Amino acid sequence: MTISGLVLLVALALFLIERFDVVASQREQVLVEHGFARQVDELSAVIATQVDWDDAIRSLDHKFDPQWADFNVGNYLYTFNGFSHAFVLDRNEAPIYAAIRGERAKPQAFAEFAGVAGKLVPGIRAAELRRGPFRRREGKNNIVIPPIQSTTTVRMAGVTYIVTATLVQPDFGKALPKGPRAPIVIAAKPVDRSLLDAFSARYLLNEVLLLDPSVNPDNRQQIVLRDFAGNDVTALSWVPRRPGTALRQMLQWPLLGGIAVLGLLTLLVMRRSGAIVSELIASEARARHLAYHDQLTQLPNRAMLFDKLRLGLTRLADDDASLAVICVDLDRFKDVNDTLGHHAGDWLIQTVATRLRESCDKLATIARLGGDEFIVLYPCESQVAAADLAQRIVAAVSEQIVSEFGRINVGCSLGVAIISHAGVEPTEALRWADVAMYRSKDSGRGCVTFFEAEMDDALRARRALESDLHSALSDGSLRMVYQPQVDRSGQARAVEALVRWDHPQRGAISPGIFVPLAEETGLILPLGEFVLRRVFAETAGWGDLRVGINISAVQLRSQGFAALVTRLVAQAGVDPSKYEIELTETALLGEDPVTAANVEALKRLGFSIALDDFGTGYSSLSVLQRFSVNRIKIDRSFVCALDDTGEGDALVDAMIKLARSLGLSVIAEGVETESQRDRLLACGCKEFQGYLTGMPQDAGAIEALAGIESSVPEAAINRRA
Repeated sequence: MTISGLVLLVALALFLIERFDVVASQREQVLVEHGFARQVDELSAVIATQVDWDDAIRSLDHKFDPQWADFNVGNYLYTFNGFSHAFVLDRNEAPIYAAIRGERAKPQAFAEFAGVAGKLVPGIRAAELRRGPFRRREGKNNIVIPPIQSTTTVRMAGVTYIVTATLVQPDFGKALPKGPRAPIVIAAKPVDRSLLDAFSARYLLNEVLLLDPSVNPDNRQQIVLRDFAGNDVTALSWVPRRPGTALRQMLQWPLLGGIAVLGLLTLLVMRRSGAIVSELIASEARARHLAYHDQLTQLPNRAMLFDKLRLGLTRLADDDASLAVICVDLDRFKDVNDTLGHHAGDWLIQTVATRLRESCDKLATIARLGGDEFIVLYPCESQVAAADLAQRIVAAVSEQIVSEFGRINVGCSLGVAIISHAGVEPTEALRWADVAMYRSKDSGRGCVTFFEAEMDDALRARRALESDLHSALSDGSLRMVYQPQVDRSGQARAVEALVRWDHPQRGAISPGIFVPLAEETGLILPLGEFVLRRVFAETAGWGDLRVGINISAVQLRSQGFAALVTRLVAQAGVDPSKYEIELTETALLGEDPVTAANVEALKRLGFSIALDDFGTGYSSLSVLQRFSVNRIKIDRSFVCALDDTGEGDALVDAMIKLARSLGLSVIAEGVETESQRDRLLACGCKEFQGYLTGMPQDAGAIEALAGIESSVPEAAINRRA
C-alpha cells in the first residue's frame, strides 16, 4: 500500500510538471499575441499624430510641400520610429512623394509597395465616404475625427514589413480637403532585428525569430502574421520557457535513487513546484510592469498613459466631472545635465517623480512621457481644482534640492487642458496640454497656462518659423554684418561677426528669436557652419583686422566641431591667428571632455579665445584658469551700470585689474554714450564696442571703413559659403 501510494505520488508529480509546461506555454502565447497587436496599434498611432492635423491638409492636399513632407513624414517617421519607407498618394492614388530611410526618393520608388497599397486603399476610401462631411462641434472651434487607417503585414524581397495606410485629415478644421478625397500616407516599417530585440526585451522572450509559417519546430512556439486577405506571411517564433521540463531534468537522477527515498523526493517536487509557479507568476507580473512603467521612475509610461487617458475620456460621457490633462516640463534641466552630468540628471528626474507623487492625491495618474516631461491626469469638478493642483506641483518642484551633487535649483512649466466632454482623442488632448506648456515656457517659465484654442496657432507659427529657418540656410536670406571694435583713438582694430535674417515675408527677425530656436531644434550646427563658411569667405583678405566669431555651447559639445573648423579653414585658405572665437561662460561650465578637447584643438590651430559676457556666469575665474582665455569682454549690463552709481565703476575697475594681473586684454561691449566711454577709459579699458563706436555693417562697408580693397568677388563668396 505504501509503495502504491509512493508510485501514485511520483506519477502525480510527473503529471503536474507536464501541466506546468502547458500552462506556461499558453500564458506566453496569449501574452505575445496581445503584445504584437499592441505594437502595431502604437505604430499606427504615431503615423496618425503626424498626418491628422490642419497643416497636413495644407501641405499635402492644398499645395504639396515636399519640404514639409520631408520634415514631418519621411525624416520624422524614420528617425524616431524606424519607418524605412514613406509615401504620399494624391486623391487619385498617384504617388507624389517618396522617402526611403528618411531621405527623399523618386515617386517611382512606390512601385514596390503598389500591390499592398492597392489592397489597403479601397478600405480607406470606403471609410472616408462613410465619414461624411466635416462638422464643427456645437460651441467649439474644432472637429473630432477618429483616424482612418488600415494596416497589414507583407513580405517583399525577403523582408517582412508592417504597412499602414492613413488618410490625411484636419483637426481644428481651419483647413479642409479640397475635394471629397484626401491624400493617403503609406508607411512601412521592417520587422527587423532591432524591432524583434525590443519586442523580446519588452515581453521577456527568448530567441525571437521570423520563420516560415509552414515550419514549426517542436521546441519553439509561434504566432502567425497574416496579410490583409488572411494569408500567412511569416511566423514570429520564440523558445518558450518550460519550468516543468527544467524541474524534471533536475530531479531525474534523484528519482532513480529508489523507492526508499521516493517520499522525500515527492515532498521536494511539491515544494519546488510551488516555487516555480510563484516564479512564473512573478515573471509575468514583472513583464507586465516593464511593459507599462518607466524604468527610471517606476511611473506609468506612455503605453499606460494612453490606456488611462482613453478610459478617462470615455467616462466623461457618463459623468459630470471634467478631466484635467497637465503637462509638466522641467526648466533648466538641460543645464543640470550639461554641468553635473547625466547621473545627476537621472537622480533629479527620480526626485521630481517623488515630489509629484507627494503633491497629487490618489485620484491623479502621474506618468513620465519621456526626457524631463511628465503628464498628470486629474479628474476634477472645476478648473479651480485643477489650478490648485497645478500650483502645488509648481511649488513642490521649485523647492531647492540638496544632493550629493550640490544644491540644485530647477522649476517647471505647466500646461493644462480641461476636457469636459467625451469624443476627444487622447493624442489631441495631450497636444493641447503640450501647446499650453510651451506658452508657459514663452511666458517666462515657472508658471501655469490653461489651453485656449488660439494657442495652437502660436505653436504652428513656431513650427513654420523653424521650417523657414531651415530653408534660410540655403535660400540666401541669412547674411553677415560686422560691428567695429575700436581703440581709444577711434581706430577700428577688430570686428565682431553677427548673423542677420531677412525673412522674405516677415522682414528682419532678431537673432534673439532665431538663434535660441536653432539651439532648441538642432539647427544650430548647420547655422554655425554657415556662419563660419560665410565669415571666412568674406574676410579672407582683411589682413591684420581681427574678426570675432561667436560659437554656441551646442557647437562646442559636438564631437567633430574642431575637425569641421579645421576643414573650413583649409578650404577658405585663411589664417586662424586673425580670428577670435567668442565663447560664453555657460558654454565652458562643467567637466565635459568634448568641450575641453574642442577648445584645446582650436587654440592649437591658432585661434585666440575671448570670454563673452564676462561676469554674468557662475565661475568666471575658474573658466579663465582652465581654458587659458586670451581676452575678456565686459558684459553690457556692467557698462550700463556705469551711468547709475559708483558701484558700477568699482565692478568694472576690479574686472580690468583682474585681467591685467592675468595678462589678458579687455574690451567693453554695449558702449552707447560718451560718458560710458570716458568712465571706461578712467578704469583702464582701451578697447570699445557698441553703437557709439560703430553700428553693425556689411562686409563692403567695413572694407571701406578700414581702407581694405576687396580681393574676392561677391560670386566667389557665395560659392565658398
